[in-house]
Amino acid sequence: MSKTDSDGHLIHVAKQATGVMTYQFIGVALGFGSNLIFARILGAELLGVFVLAQTTLLVLSLVASFGVGPMLLRFIPVSLSRGDRESAAGVLAVGTRIVLITSAITVAVLLLGRNFLAYRVFNEPRLLDLTPIIAIAILPAAYVKVLGFLLRAIKQTYRETFCLEIVAKSAKLLVFFVLLSAGLKLTGITWALTVSYAAAAVAMVFIIDRHARYLTRGPRATTIPIGRVITFSATMTFVAFMNYSLSITDRTMLGILSTSSDVGVYNIAFLISNMLALVFMGFNNAFSPLISELYHNGKKDELNSLYSSLTRTVLVIVLPALIWIVGFGDDLLLFFGKDFGVGYLAMVILGAGVLTRCAVGSVGTILMLSGHQVYNAVNIAVVTAANIVLNLFLIPRYGVLGAAIATAISLAVINVVGLIEVKLLVGIWPYRLSYLKLVAAAAVTSTGIFYLRSSLPILQFIPILLLLIGTFAVFLGVLALLGIEEEDRMLIGRMMGRVRRGKKG
Repeated sequence: MSKTDSDGHLIHVAKQATGVMTYQFIGVALGFGSNLIFARILGAELLGVFVLAQTTLLVLSLVASFGVGPMLLRFIPVSLSRGDRESAAGVLAVGTRIVLITSAITVAVLLLGRNFLAYRVFNEPRLLDLTPIIAIAILPAAYVKVLGFLLRAIKQTYRETFCLEIVAKSAKLLVFFVLLSAGLKLTGITWALTVSYAAAAVAMVFIIDRHARYLTRGPRATTIPIGRVITFSATMTFVAFMNYSLSITDRTMLGILSTSSDVGVYNIAFLISNMLALVFMGFNNAFSPLISELYHNGKKDELNSLYSSLTRTVLVIVLPALIWIVGFGDDLLLFFGKDFGVGYLAMVILGAGVLTRCAVGSVGTILMLSGHQVYNAVNIAVVTAANIVLNLFLIPRYGVLGAAIATAISLAVINVVGLIEVKLLVGIWPYRLSYLKLVAAAAVTSTGIFYLRSSLPILQFIPILLLLIGTFAVFLGVLALLGIEEEDRMLIGRMMGRVRRGKKG
């Protein structure tokens, strides 16, 4: 393995991940503020109805996208690394046509089955009036999923994040305020969601046309057999559907087995804990085109080195954030309203589940893009089924907490199994002795935070944010005393350099 090539890939990931996390930071602020507004205006019950509508849209748009996004990420980077732009454009053309057809079918099925969905599945009549809006949103939502993967394939990952975190969330908030002024609450926020997807899709098309015009206006050649494309897309549809089913089973089954209020409380706890996953997603999305390129070009050692470095860097960011959530998350929840404070323990348990995902790194993506997608499919199918059984058992007994326990167990199992399979099938392993330094830094930081928690009263928003900064300072300080790895130093240095240049610009 060439060290120059390895450093070059690290620099690329650092640049992309920095852009992703910068936009994610802004998006988190927008999302936090938006959800605070939505929770206070709608209340737990109406917010829960909207979450059910949003969940329905996400599931249907996932089906409508038919695995085309992962298919583009699998084939386009390899074609481009070999200089075959016409083949890359041909794959995109085939994928675009597939999504148009599957979206039309999905819309028809939704409209025909809307009574069954509202009355038999969720027992929530208010969903009936939202179904036509959801139907309109399916096509732009499906294309957002596909175009996001295409941006990763052409190594423009941070622009995908810009569209999702800035364009979409800003549009959603703006349209909601406009419609709220007309007296629309539940329908207003659902229309705002629809417009947000449309705005993000338009922005993505513009960016792709600007930075990869050879894909949108250049010559096309279908060198990859259509049958292979469809087979891979169908497999990825199953994987994506199962994967997303795992992520929404908790909220969906709360809607079925419990109340809309519980769904609203759980959703806020989930959103806060899931902020930890944004760091992982930023690095994973920047890493994903390199997985396909390096593996299929026989550069396994370089792939292993990147996998190890990026997983460790993710933990450097996620561990102190989780410690802060455990210490002061109960105060944070109260800002959404007094009804949401009961979600604290669920939030902590969900955070622990997200930590397992971050700790093993991009195992699912590595299996998918290295040609072992069938193992990924089997993993997610088995764990999703187990998750459903766990939710059926735990939600009637423990409500919101039961849903969190079921989800955390499922996340832990699928990620540990994926880690073992990556070792056996791909032959790479992320862990080194340097990871023990992270454990030591986490232990010291946790001791200090839990001492402060026991001696402080309920805190306001600004002190909580200052304590977040302090948590990171202590964690990174301990880590610096123990010695930062050379690769981490270069990766973090490049990221900080990009941030400084961005500020000057």
